[in-house]
Amino acid sequence: MLSLTAAASVLVFIPSATIPFIYSKVSLIAIGGLISLALFILARLTRGNIIVPPIALLGAFWLVPLAYALSTLFSGAGIRAGLVGTELETDTFGFMLILAAFATLVALTFRRSNQYRTFFKVGSIALGLVAIAQIIFFILSRVASTKFAATANVVGSFADLGMLMGLYITLSLLAMRFLTLSSRTRKFTWVLSVLGLVVLALVNSALIWTLVALTALGLFIEAIMRRGSTAADEDFDGVSILSVESESAHDSDTKGLAAPLGVLVISLFFLIGGSTIGASLVNAFGANYLDVRPSWQSTFDVGSHTYASSPLFGSGPGTFGTQWLKFRDRSLNDTVFWNVNFTSGIGLVPTSFITTGIVGVLAWLAFLGLFLYIGIRALLFRAPEEPFARFVSIATFVGALYVFILAIATVPGPVVLLIGFFLAGLFVSSLRYGGSRREWGVIFARNPRVGFMIVFGLTLLLLASVVAAYVVIERYLGSVAYADASQALAAGDIVGAETALQRSVLFAPSDRAYQLAAAASINQMQKIANDSTLSPTQAQQQFQAALSSGIQSATQATQLAPNNYQNWVILGNVYQTVVPLKIAGAYENAKTAYTQAITLSPTDPTLPYALAQLEIAQGNSAAAVTDLTTAIGLKRDYTQAILLLSQLQVQQGKAAEALQAAEAAMYFAPNDQNVLFQVGILRLGTGNTDGAIQALSAAVDQNKQYANARFFLAVAYANKAQYSDALAQLRAIAALSSDNAAAVAPDIATLVAGKNPFPPSRQGALGIPQTGVKDTSTAGASTKTAQ
Repeated sequence: MLSLTAAASVLVFIPSATIPFIYSKVSLIAIGGLISLALFILARLTRGNIIVPPIALLGAFWLVPLAYALSTLFSGAGIRAGLVGTELETDTFGFMLILAAFATLVALTFRRSNQYRTFFKVGSIALGLVAIAQIIFFILSRVASTKFAATANVVGSFADLGMLMGLYITLSLLAMRFLTLSSRTRKFTWVLSVLGLVVLALVNSALIWTLVALTALGLFIEAIMRRGSTAADEDFDGVSILSVESESAHDSDTKGLAAPLGVLVISLFFLIGGSTIGASLVNAFGANYLDVRPSWQSTFDVGSHTYASSPLFGSGPGTFGTQWLKFRDRSLNDTVFWNVNFTSGIGLVPTSFITTGIVGVLAWLAFLGLFLYIGIRALLFRAPEEPFARFVSIATFVGALYVFILAIATVPGPVVLLIGFFLAGLFVSSLRYGGSRREWGVIFARNPRVGFMIVFGLTLLLLASVVAAYVVIERYLGSVAYADASQALAAGDIVGAETALQRSVLFAPSDRAYQLAAAASINQMQKIANDSTLSPTQAQQQFQAALSSGIQSATQATQLAPNNYQNWVILGNVYQTVVPLKIAGAYENAKTAYTQAITLSPTDPTLPYALAQLEIAQGNSAAAVTDLTTAIGLKRDYTQAILLLSQLQVQQGKAAEALQAAEAAMYFAPNDQNVLFQVGILRLGTGNTDGAIQALSAAVDQNKQYANARFFLAVAYANKAQYSDALAQLRAIAALSSDNAAAVAPDIATLVAGKNPFPPSRQGALGIPQTGVKDTSTAGASTKTAQ
């Protein structure tokens, strides 16, 4: 059952937008583990005994979950968040408990050679199917690139796929070196290894190539050392020979030499040429992907701030994202990743150091230290004598170590972590074959007192597994319902979204579900405000109901997760929606919510920008200018804030300052049609007609249907007496729609008569005059799509 669960977690996926991809795998892992636990308990209760391999490393599996449990209880981040998070993320107590339980069950249940063979056989078949499926995805991405992506896979992220392929190549090298494989099995291993190398080349990860290269190098050196001398004895006539005999000193078998050498050469080839040849290969197949994480320095910075306030138990499981928003460097706002809210640091283990504090650091160091000490000592001095058992010990130790190194340097997905801990459990299980073949057991059926305690404990554990299975299924159904609601709301089906959200909250209340419910209420209020078919009484009643529902949902979100700034933002958005209606308390509540969000994410420029929009709705232009200045100070190229500041300065009669702000926005966004339009209007209003023509022409180049830009470009041309150019722009506007044709007809007639239809009395020096022009672009003011 355990092997099938591991294989299924790799292969199973449901191609549906409403089925959470990764969470489906995590839920499958959890349910498979719980079923395996229940079957193990029933088997032990039936047989009346428990047999345990060497226990030191078995107990070490539970050090990290213990640290997560302590942090969940005492960090103050909330038990619900620390226990399961949103979808049993890897940095939660629940997921760490699953990993430890899997490793323990594997160590307890795998005792015979045929069980190990079954695991490796099932695993090879599963990874073979993954590799074949990936090659098919690559081919389909070339044939139908609009429907299939080269990076699509059945494992998880593209990086996770590379990690699994690297693990398979590592284990296959060990198998070809230490096992006598049949011709059929050896061919299968070679073919799958070649496919894995192809996938690795497209993933193009230096870390994975390095780990594979180190394994190949070690096996190559080991194979060379075992070959023994092939020189003729007469070469040493008259030479004193120092001979060191070993059991394989004269073994001339070259088995396992070609494979590690070939893999080593290929690995070094891509390590050296990863940025050139590797990148070219990736681009050729369209397999580009982003694996963006905070740097080591950024992770340490967040950790140092966290330890300053919560050193012992950290910030709490699953809270790295919260700490990142509080303590990230403002300079990141000048990069393309300024609005990425990272939920983990450079690696899983460093992230855990931050979220679980000193207890987590000690737990990880103790676990990894014991694993290395016991593993290396066992392989050097107590390796099993039987060849297959020796291979199992070596392969599972190296495979688990491979995953643990990945967990330190990067953030593997749940499937990769499961396989790693599965291999660690297999290694512990294989220790019973080493040295004196020690293992111990308890026949509790023969001892009433001990038997009662063990049976009682196992029964409680069995019942707990049933409850845990119910919770996993319930939360999974809640996540599916949330996905349904998101899709319905994106399609404009507010009623369907609200129905799905009710199911989601019923199964598993979460702040994200209440966030979405509040967003649905905002959409509902806007829909009601624009619905002319409702009577005033009906509109008022429905609007009040939607407002009340939105406030209630957003408030509930802030109560479930008070440290999530997005919950406060959605609460502010609900209140801001009704600020123009002068509803008592709306402005004050919105400002309080936005201020709390800024406290939780002080370097996010979008928050003072939202606060500025609130002040504008309230009529506080001076306060809005202050907030916009703050936003621009956090992100110098924040064009939305710069453009809004320019518009406010226009209203205040500060034409020069407004033009300066708009031109600053154009510097950072030279192809933004809105910015170009604003610059053109301001230049036109300040007498820089040539500059206005340049900016407005650029805006028209970006959007040929930008009617407002064409109209004011015509004004600029007319001011320079270039009537033919002005006439061309107005006729282009007229061709967009019949309404536009009617609106500009008098101006066209005036231009045809050789006169300027835009005297100074008609032109607005600043802002956008009301010309009656209907704009067919999304950038204009009042728009109408040309038929």
